[in-house]
Amino acid sequence: MCAVQQVSGRDQLPGRVISQQRHYLTVVTAAGLLQADIAGRLLHTSAPMERPVIGDWVMCSPRKSEQRATIHSVLPRSTCFVRKEVGKRTGPQVIAANIDVAFLVMTMGEDFNLSRLERYLALTKESGATPVIILTKADLCDNPEACMQAARACAPTTDIQIVSAFDGTGIEQAALYLAGHRTGVMVGSSGAGKSTLMNALLETDYAATGHVSPFAEKGRHTTTHRELVRLPSGGLLIDTPGMRELGMIGADKSIDESFGDLTSQIERIAQECRFRDCQHQAEPDCAVRAARADGRIDSRRWNNWLKLKREGAYQAEKEDPESRRAKRREQIRLNRQSRSLRQND
Repeated sequence: MCAVQQVSGRDQLPGRVISQQRHYLTVVTAAGLLQADIAGRLLHTSAPMERPVIGDWVMCSPRKSEQRATIHSVLPRSTCFVRKEVGKRTGPQVIAANIDVAFLVMTMGEDFNLSRLERYLALTKESGATPVIILTKADLCDNPEACMQAARACAPTTDIQIVSAFDGTGIEQAALYLAGHRTGVMVGSSGAGKSTLMNALLETDYAATGHVSPFAEKGRHTTTHRELVRLPSGGLLIDTPGMRELGMIGADKSIDESFGDLTSQIERIAQECRFRDCQHQAEPDCAVRAARADGRIDSRRWNNWLKLKREGAYQAEKEDPESRRAKRREQIRLNRQSRSLRQND
């Protein structure tokens, strides 16, 4: 953090973005905490994915007398949590960068949703961070073990932690994932218990009251922007608003990884299909469709797997016209094959 780099006659310091509210950024540097803007060249000539976000390490030129700085470049990222932009726009949006652990926060109440959990898991695997499922509000659940088993069936290789801020269950165990000054982010819908979990990890009412930031020494409204805070254990955690939309962005491989047990089961059963290139849709003698019909393949997981893959493929095609044309050619080939088979039967 103390290195100074001379670029174009201007001293630049490395720093890390610890707060983001629209275009307003806060960067912690060796020169202290600085409110930062983005250099025009970086803002107007770079792709949206290349612009600084919370968690990024950046090079900036400080103006110490003003306690401000200008960010000129973003250093290479180790991980990058990306979703589709909210609404009708189809471009990618970076949620956070340089994340070691992603807490996938979900309540065990009425909003418990396995399909949403699978979406969180696929996006986390695409980011490169380590997912940890946090099941909250254990004190309000009649059968937390059942919820844990259901989550385990969806994510057999992912760590799962049941927590209750009310009685302290699981709080210490959750903090251990950020030991050694690791950086984490909480991902979850509004009402999942992220703010309550943040308060418990911070041992304060920071998230509920907009308490003084451990970095910025200023009050924050933590439900409207992203902020990186330091925990008493030494770890760093990014507090994020509830996310109503988490659209997939070309994460086909990560989707298959997050559904690893299901994809392995499908691959095994598909060996019994009549055609080696069977798409498991309308082809005759499809063993996978037969397994769905008799319950060997879980229909909910199958449908969600297909939904996420279609969503990711659609976004990838938006960015790659040639991919869209190739898919169209493949669909025409399959349609011709299907017509030929019907004529021969």
